[in-house]
Amino acid sequence: MDNLKKNLHFVVFGVGVLLGIILLGVGIMWRGGTEEALAGAQADLAAKTKVASRGTLDEATARSERFGSSLQEADARLRNTGGAFESSYDSHQSGGEFYSAEARPALQRLKNRFAAMNRNNPMPALLDGWEVTRTGAERVQDQAWEQLEREMLSPSNDKIREMQMRLRVLDELATTCEKLIETGIGGDFGVKLTEFRFEAYGVAAIGAYTNETDSPWYAMPVSLKLECSPSFAVALVDELVNPTSRTMTPTADKNQRKGFPILLDMMQTEMVERPPVVRYDINNDDKEAAARKLNDKGAGITLPNDPKKLDPAEGEGKKLVEAADKDLNQEDRVALPVRVGLKLRAATFNKNWRAVKKDEGNQ
Repeated sequence: MDNLKKNLHFVVFGVGVLLGIILLGVGIMWRGGTEEALAGAQADLAAKTKVASRGTLDEATARSERFGSSLQEADARLRNTGGAFESSYDSHQSGGEFYSAEARPALQRLKNRFAAMNRNNPMPALLDGWEVTRTGAERVQDQAWEQLEREMLSPSNDKIREMQMRLRVLDELATTCEKLIETGIGGDFGVKLTEFRFEAYGVAAIGAYTNETDSPWYAMPVSLKLECSPSFAVALVDELVNPTSRTMTPTADKNQRKGFPILLDMMQTEMVERPPVVRYDINNDDKEAAARKLNDKGAGITLPNDPKKLDPAEGEGKKLVEAADKDLNQEDRVALPVRVGLKLRAATFNKNWRAVKKDEGNQ
């Protein structure tokens, strides 16, 4: 027992020595890690010798202010331009008053303006004096105007504003077309408005959203059909959705665009009906005139004293037939416009859109 007590003192002493060695090793390792971290931090600090100056702060502040002012300018422009479709309308006490004071004269002016832009299709020099006609086209155009006028005869008071919006859309279309023609777009084709149909004014559905707070726009959908050159169709759509100084300046008749937002949903073009074969007869009385027109283009036809005696089967008469065939089928062919279908939405900015409306609860 005494021997065990002596050994216990030795064991306890031995364990204490061992524990001290372990703690000494841990301390050395911890110190080494700390020194290494301090050395790394010191190196990083040495690399960051350039401290932001007052000039750097001023530049950052100026950039921030420019961003803020540009954001405010964009918001103001969106609200002002975006409101041009719903503002500045005349007030009327009844639908009958609206029709007599505003709708009837406005419709007549619009019909006259569109009629002035409608031109006969350009014809080859050899067919000067002739024109291409298609039965039924004019009647469809008349029906569109007649339907619109019937709807504006005596609308209920709550529908007057919607009728005024329709007139504004047609005026914007007419002014844009007039200005494009003035600037030389479309060549000799002009533009013919053949059909148009309006839908109810309301929230513009954006994707699957139809709630007022989900859409940035209120809009009036309109479908149009026109006949014009392909280049005119492209320029018209571009100017309607992205107005530039080309059409925003007044026209020769002092008509001025409002420049309200117009959204494009669809544009489609197709060829109008073209006959596969056209027979062109040159009778005796027309032989001399036809030969002279072809000679102006270098045909080199020698006319006899009596051009009526030219034989189409031989000699100069056959030469006349061949020159006319080449001219009409290869060089100066009949050109027709394209038919253009447009689906547009005349829009006004929605001030209740959740992205711009202030949250009253946080005021």
